[in-house]
Amino acid sequence: MKLTNIILGCCVLLILGGCANQPSQVILNPVYKSGQISSINSSLSTSVIDLRGDTSTLKLIGSDKTKTFASQGITSSIKNVLDSALSRNGASISNLASVRFEVDIHALQAVVTEKLVSHTSEAHIELGVRVIRASSNFSKVYRGSANLEGPFSHERAKIEGQLNKLTEQIITRIVSDPELIEFLEG
Repeated sequence: MKLTNIILGCCVLLILGGCANQPSQVILNPVYKSGQISSINSSLSTSVIDLRGDTSTLKLIGSDKTKTFASQGITSSIKNVLDSALSRNGASISNLASVRFEVDIHALQAVVTEKLVSHTSEAHIELGVRVIRASSNFSKVYRGSANLEGPFSHERAKIEGQLNKLTEQIITRIVSDPELIEFLEG
């Protein structure tokens, strides 16, 4: 009986210990799923620059302290989903293209506030788009936000999903923007 209690106690500690350990990074891996929603017949050279003042992707505000978590490879994640969206909508992506399609990350963060029996997450993303041709330029800022509420402590996967979905929505808005498409066609 005593051995059973010891084994049971060890199992409970392992389970609780596993629940408490969350990765120190946020996985940002948005995927473009919308298919072709516009027709972009241009050859583009794309780049993404992270201009955020606060490079944390997740800010976790608890009752006693605030923790921040970053995302590795955030510029390449955004570039991959951007290239995928542009390609699916008819653009040709090439480093040799004369038209430059640049995206600046101004903001990309979820702020999670944890209370005793609940949590809220407020995600905010702001991307600046600049298209540069030899004779003209186009620039526009795209913003999005999303809120999430739940019981108890946050689940990291849900917050990552919130950021990934919001990123995909903003990229979809970019590739379907009539002003941008008109500029690329002209």
